[in-house]
Amino acid sequence: MTQQMGTLRADRPRDETQSGHEVSVIDSIEEMSKSQWNEVVDRASNGSVFHRYEWLEAVERGLEYTPKHMVVSKDGNTIGIFPNFVVDIPMIPFRRLCSSYPGFGGPAITTDTNESLSLMVETIPELCTGRTIVHEIRTCNADYLRYGDFLRSKGYRPARLKGRFLLHLDKGYDEIFAGMSKSRRKGIEKGRKTDYEIVEEELTRANVRRFHRVYERHMNQVGGDAYPMAFFEKLLEIKSRLLLLTLRIEGEYAGGFLELLDDEQSAVHGFFAAVPEEYYEYYASELLYDHVIRWAIEHGYETYDFGGASGDFEDGVFRFKEGFGGRLVPNLYWERGSGLGWKLAKIGRSLYLRNAK
Repeated sequence: MTQQMGTLRADRPRDETQSGHEVSVIDSIEEMSKSQWNEVVDRASNGSVFHRYEWLEAVERGLEYTPKHMVVSKDGNTIGIFPNFVVDIPMIPFRRLCSSYPGFGGPAITTDTNESLSLMVETIPELCTGRTIVHEIRTCNADYLRYGDFLRSKGYRPARLKGRFLLHLDKGYDEIFAGMSKSRRKGIEKGRKTDYEIVEEELTRANVRRFHRVYERHMNQVGGDAYPMAFFEKLLEIKSRLLLLTLRIEGEYAGGFLELLDDEQSAVHGFFAAVPEEYYEYYASELLYDHVIRWAIEHGYETYDFGGASGDFEDGVFRFKEGFGGRLVPNLYWERGSGLGWKLAKIGRSLYLRNAK
């Protein structure tokens, strides 16, 4: 069945090959049909929860980032998508075009990969103008390595050596627990001796607001930036991909996790945590991680993703996540910039990293 593209402005970048492949750039995810967009995500081998229409809509509406999403079609049929947002570069007056942020992105293509990817990459320079000086591709799927040689041939370079701890769940809970560090096992065992319960909460605005209040406190305590409640309210439109866990200790609210369910990649992402410091002594985080790992195994997921980890083995968060037995895997980043602004940005980044060490 032929699918129709959303209405496109005349001044929008638009190229077409002799073989009938066409690339268009849309300035809002709402210009596309939700079912049309998500069908590509479902069919593409690299599609993920971060590619889905609902996640991109939450970023656009809840965080107010500017979208520049690319769509490739052939003979009227959508065969590829490449979500991007324009976001600020910290500490300097420039911006980057990022696929995708927050979360991860990269192209999701169902067929005619070379033609589709070529059109996408050739369109990027038209989107990096003015204060937008670099395109950054952020992926968390090792399958994107297949594009490495192609991207290098187009001027992209690997960047930002950070990673995540990924726990494979196929070995079962007993083996996973045995593979944890002594301190993580001891923390879970001590936590189980307290008067606690973990509840899978209904995804209502009231429950998410309560989580968000504690999440903001938690992010302030760890020195991170909290996403606004508007973002979480938009996420409620993708309830089937969310798991909200609440921990109560001696009947009192002791925090929780909001997990993202990546059914496309059979992964559970530990994306949002809300654990007040006063409950650390009760091993609240260990109890929540232990519960969500068992939940993911019971529901047939292949991996649990603990989220970002710095490249510093002495960092406390690094050591804590490492203790659950996950394997440290790299995030895949490529970037391509141009102009004087990009040269200055690279110099500034090098100086910052050198001083940070």
